[in-house]
Amino acid sequence: MKISFSQKVSSAFLLLILPLPLTHIEEIAAAEPRPNILFIITDDQERREFNFLEEGRTEQGQPRNLSPHLDRLAQEGVVFRNQYVTSPVCTPSRFSVLTGTYASRSTSFRRTVDRGEQVNITWNCHIDSTTPNLARTLQQAGYYTGAVGKNHVIEAKGVSRNDGPAEDADPTDPSVAQYYTEKQQKLVNAFKQCGFDFAANLYQGNLPGHTCKALEFHNMDWITSAAIEFLDTWSTKDKPFFLYMATTLNHGPGPRFKKYTGDPLATPAGLLNQPLSVQPDRKTIPERIAEAELSSEPTACDVLWLDDGIGGVLQKLKTMGALDNTIVFLFDDHGVESGKGSLYEGGVRSVSLAWSPIHFKGGRYSKVNISNIDFAPTIMDLCHVPASQRHQVDGTSFAGVLHGNDEEIHDHLFFEIGATRAVLKDGWKYLAFRLPNTVSPNPPKPYTHLADRPGGRGSEGPAKDFYPNYYDTDQLYDIRSDPLERNNRIADPLQKPRVELMKALLKKNLANVPGPFAEFTDAETTK
Repeated sequence: MKISFSQKVSSAFLLLILPLPLTHIEEIAAAEPRPNILFIITDDQERREFNFLEEGRTEQGQPRNLSPHLDRLAQEGVVFRNQYVTSPVCTPSRFSVLTGTYASRSTSFRRTVDRGEQVNITWNCHIDSTTPNLARTLQQAGYYTGAVGKNHVIEAKGVSRNDGPAEDADPTDPSVAQYYTEKQQKLVNAFKQCGFDFAANLYQGNLPGHTCKALEFHNMDWITSAAIEFLDTWSTKDKPFFLYMATTLNHGPGPRFKKYTGDPLATPAGLLNQPLSVQPDRKTIPERIAEAELSSEPTACDVLWLDDGIGGVLQKLKTMGALDNTIVFLFDDHGVESGKGSLYEGGVRSVSLAWSPIHFKGGRYSKVNISNIDFAPTIMDLCHVPASQRHQVDGTSFAGVLHGNDEEIHDHLFFEIGATRAVLKDGWKYLAFRLPNTVSPNPPKPYTHLADRPGGRGSEGPAKDFYPNYYDTDQLYDIRSDPLERNNRIADPLQKPRVELMKALLKKNLANVPGPFAEFTDAETTK
């Protein structure tokens, strides 16, 4: 009997652990005012761009960046040394952040699953108006919800990458300007249909292809201005807020290392009438970098531009008297150092921190393994959302970790992208690479782990060249002694019991998500 996508998802969710009753500590916390949540998600940042990481310091221990606001959040907050993502490219990572579930649950894969085919996760999974997500859950629990900046996950019907005016179109042309205004409104409407009360200054995805060339620039100031507009609007509401602030930095395109030099009037919604003044003038950025003696650090200027924007929002909250009751999360959407688009550590290991002056004790680092699917249940815990009002998730709350408990919250972690699946347990990672039977049997170039086109995309180039066992169908690594995953231990006779254990663990996880995966899935349940 063939099981439909909806049946598969429903049965899989029965395996999920429902929220536990409130503990005594949580009952006490529930009597306090509910916190505001500012969730900042940055884009494709390298680890060297964070001073609070080892990679963000020189051999002499000096910071590589001028980022006082990020530094403050790290010094006063909780930094997670072992932040992971379930799917290491932009769209599925954002899907998991906002839903708390694995990307394979997206309704985008409904037809694939109903055909009994392997789900091939890339940039192809989206949140639509039927998808349970954090914004809608918090909205229904009495929060005022907002989103600004980069989208790349909310489905916006009628908005495509290459539609509209030609590349050389003039944005001062009234018909061109009207087109981009209307396109922006469609994006705003799509966010509101998914549970956001407020949405503004949105980028549909990565910059190239979404606008004419004259508008194809990053504009951190524009994103910051929308966040401030949201806070002004929220000030008239008698509710706590949830703001999802998604930057386009530090993703491409360029100018390389000088994104801050782009046209300050350019936005995907058209040209502004005048430059914005919601954060320090861009012209001062190289001057401040020079004064800090960081001119030799290639990414320093754009990191400062990002930091200025975050600082602008924090200052607005302070001026409003709302900062103390705001919990700030900062999260980089996935790893990029030789690993983007793969389940190697360079792709799935990312960066995050949480900050609050009153809701938990900061000034520390945690070694607990957490995943991006854990943000939604954690935020629901911190916001005291009743169990009856929560949507089901795959993640586990790390609210207890924020309150000082450094015990692991996961027995293991599960990862999925393209044609690979992996599990990480006790410092060991098992990775399986299985091309779906829908790909061409004789491609001109070998399929990469994303497996959506022969030879892959530019994003996979670093990974397939960096990892020596990239094309091996089965891979086993001791991450603690081999963090760069150079030595595939799959054929080591001493590791045979571990291989069997890890394969069984992977099979167990795959039974809990939609779609088959080669020999790991019982064929009878997917027909």
